[in-house]
Parts: sequence; C-alpha cells; structure tokens
Amino acid sequence: MKDEDVLLDKVVKKTNVNKGEILKLANDLQSKDLNNENDIKDFIMSVAKVTNKPITPSKVDKLVSMIKSNKIPKDIDKMV
Repeated sequence: MKDEDVLLDKVVKKTNVNKGEILKLANDLQSKDLNNENDIKDFIMSVAKVTNKPITPSKVDKLVSMIKSNKIPKDIDKMV
C-alpha cells in the first residue's frame, strides 16, 4: 500500500470522514491562497462542516493566525 493511502486511511479512521470528502477538501485547499485571510477562513469552515464540528470565531481567528505565521505542525504523522 502506498504511503498516501496509509495516511489517508489514518485520517478517515480518526475523523470518520469518507475518503471522497477528504480528497475534495484537499483539492479545494490547492486552489486557496494561504496568504488570504478569507480563503483560509473559508477552508476552515469547510472542514468544520464536513467533520460536523462546531467552531467558534475565536478558534477560527487562532487557526488563521497559525496558518498565516506558518506555525502548523510539520510532522503530519503526529497530527493523525
């Protein structure tokens, strides 16, 4: 099995979101400008919707700040 498949399977198992939705989010992210606050917020809200997780405006702002300042964990394996 490819590394990408293993990672995708881990994400599916941890989030209970199907592969199709995860791939759609990944494709959507590729079209976003991560220097544009509205694009970042739009993507965060898309993720919250797909995962059925409520998100507060303050948490959105915190995530936007983390993304814009490049403070996202580099080791994706630790995230899943």
